[in-house]
Amino acid sequence: MRVLVTGALGFIGVALVPALEAAGYGVRGLGRGVGPLADWRQADLTRPASLAGVCVDCDAVIHLAGVAHTRASGADHRAVTVEGTRALLAEARAAGVTRFVFVSSIKAECAQDEYGDSRRAAEELVRAAGLPSCAIVRPALVYGPGMRGNLDRLLRLADHPWSLPIPRGLARRSLVHRDDLVRVLVALVPRQASNVTYTVTDGTPYTAREIYDALRIGLQRPPARSALPAGAVTALARFGDAVTRWTGRSCPWDTRALAPLLESCVSTDDSVWGMLGMVPRYTLTQAVAEMADAGRAGGGTP
Repeated sequence: MRVLVTGALGFIGVALVPALEAAGYGVRGLGRGVGPLADWRQADLTRPASLAGVCVDCDAVIHLAGVAHTRASGADHRAVTVEGTRALLAEARAAGVTRFVFVSSIKAECAQDEYGDSRRAAEELVRAAGLPSCAIVRPALVYGPGMRGNLDRLLRLADHPWSLPIPRGLARRSLVHRDDLVRVLVALVPRQASNVTYTVTDGTPYTAREIYDALRIGLQRPPARSALPAGAVTALARFGDAVTRWTGRSCPWDTRALAPLLESCVSTDDSVWGMLGMVPRYTLTQAVAEMADAGRAGGGTP
């Protein structure tokens, strides 16, 4: 069975491809850059002509590629996530693909913004595509070695001797380790699915303060001792942002990474684990040391 993986060079893709190969699948990678696989297609979701024939001789597609940042423009979200998915589905139908797994986002459940809108629109395209088997996977915020974005920034803040007095009891977020998400995706490939939607989390919802303290403990630093009132976070973030811009150096109080984590996005749906007969292997605390080591190996701090 041959599986096409879009976004194969991304944070999830670089872990998914070897996991599929280890499970005995042939893998064709797709990305905008030059890839490491013998079977590789260089293409751009915003240029439908570049996708011509990418699904030929493939039995399944795992569609990872999309705009990862919520702060991207609405036009970018529509061009890549919506119209790119539409073009890929057309190629999948033409090639006779029998299984299509679309990796969406938990934000499709809880975000009323252009990012969430684009994910929901792409999901509807997948449901209406008429392919023999379609599954939609909504991962929570994905963490693991080599991660980027706000959670990585928060990890770096947590490795500072000065702790941040992040308020307790604020919004809660669901998370999932990349390796657990990859296990789910590999297990879904051979399963027949009729427009099923699965949310994938590690089963433990976290507040921003709990995330921060878990990172501190995993980095062998003490958790923060104090906590500010919830309303002070915005002022603290503005102050840290200003210091960073004025000095050109990272300020320990630059808490812009906290803003997205202060928006609740939680799911208690664990049906995919029961259906697959598996359980998550990781919690955030268990993964921090490995994440920090990856940051140091990459030349960053931690």
